[in-house]
Amino acid sequence: MSHSGGFIPIVAVYLLVALIVFAGRSGLHTMVIPAEAAALFAGAAGGGALAPAVDVPIPAMAAVVLLSGLAASATGYTAGHRLGPPALGWRVLIVRRERLLQAHRSLAHSVRSALFLGPFTGFRRQVLPALAGITALPYRRFLAWTGLGTAAWTLLFVGLGTLASRHAQGITRITAGVFLLAVLSLVAADFTVWRLRAR
Repeated sequence: MSHSGGFIPIVAVYLLVALIVFAGRSGLHTMVIPAEAAALFAGAAGGGALAPAVDVPIPAMAAVVLLSGLAASATGYTAGHRLGPPALGWRVLIVRRERLLQAHRSLAHSVRSALFLGPFTGFRRQVLPALAGITALPYRRFLAWTGLGTAAWTLLFVGLGTLASRHAQGITRITAGVFLLAVLSLVAADFTVWRLRAR
């Protein structure tokens, strides 16, 4: 699919998807919109749900989602390796201690399955990279299995978004438009709150 002719900048769409996926998977910010929604939006946009406003190639959208997810995992691993348990945050250490222990047990029991399946659950994909860094799991081993899991996660959700855009174009177009409007509204609200606090 050609990426020319749209009147919404393609770079803006790429950045939007990348930031939501990265933030949602790294746990650096409590996202109202989950990373899955951004991946579905990426697939729908690549499938033509926003044409002619934006016309982007599916492989490029999938690459953005995949690389953002990998970057989030690498950031979590590095933080865990350098900072230790504080990298997980006080809320995880105190409020979600039992879930954290379950995630740690799954990592200790089977590194491969834990890291491969980790991207498919919101809590584990945020804490497992840091736990891997804290426990000094070899980075190559970590990257191999979390990379495979992230690739499978990307193919699933981007693929679902693409299929939806091709089989229910009217509904998908409306949904993608609402998603875009919701994200822009949240960004505007966040910026407004930041400005008010800065005064």
